[in-house]
Amino acid sequence: MNSTPRHFLVALALASGLTACGSKDQPAEQSTPPTAAAPAPAETAATPDASPAATTEPAATFDLSKVPVSSADLGVFPYLAPLPGYEVNTSNSESFDFERSYIFDGQNIIAVEGKVSRRLLEPAADAKTASDLMIQRNYEELFKKLGAMKVADTQVPKEAVDKIGGDEYYKHNGKIDGENTPVYTYVIRQKDKEVWMQLELASGDYRLNVTERAPMAQQATTLKADELKKN
Repeated sequence: MNSTPRHFLVALALASGLTACGSKDQPAEQSTPPTAAAPAPAETAATPDASPAATTEPAATFDLSKVPVSSADLGVFPYLAPLPGYEVNTSNSESFDFERSYIFDGQNIIAVEGKVSRRLLEPAADAKTASDLMIQRNYEELFKKLGAMKVADTQVPKEAVDKIGGDEYYKHNGKIDGENTPVYTYVIRQKDKEVWMQLELASGDYRLNVTERAPMAQQATTLKADELKKN
């Protein structure tokens, strides 16, 4: 007769069943693959700035195409006669068949190359001095009759001069102060001409600069043998 208590056999059977269940569950847990890490989102390419890139280019200059074409008779170069009683100060005047003039067009200083006349006009010894206002009004009316358009009537900003350099500007500015005195600038556009005119007042004296845009006439050539013999 088996002396093992019945309750011990029941407990042993329960323990064996639990162990078997545990052994079956364990492989299931190990067979579950680890959850893969979510892939990092693709790096978004940097969106280019929609705003225009900064530029060092100067602002747009005066639009010559907006100047009406004039058919007025300009006369002969330099076109503008002195006021009655005024004469040219030859010591402070100059003219060139080809030269550069720096002209403030209301926005920037532009270079106009061609035929140039720069005259300082002053009262003759026995003449009466005209007021600056009279001089200004006289030439403004003349400019209008010639079909000219006003480009500027202001001082030349220092920052505009600095853009091209003071030495370069004063070398070709035609003896006009500009930075301290207003300059009245007009341009005439004709079918075959582009003429820039500058008036600067100086307490009864005044300066008239005229620049007619034109290409340079090539004059320098090579030396020929026959010309060498002459020299």
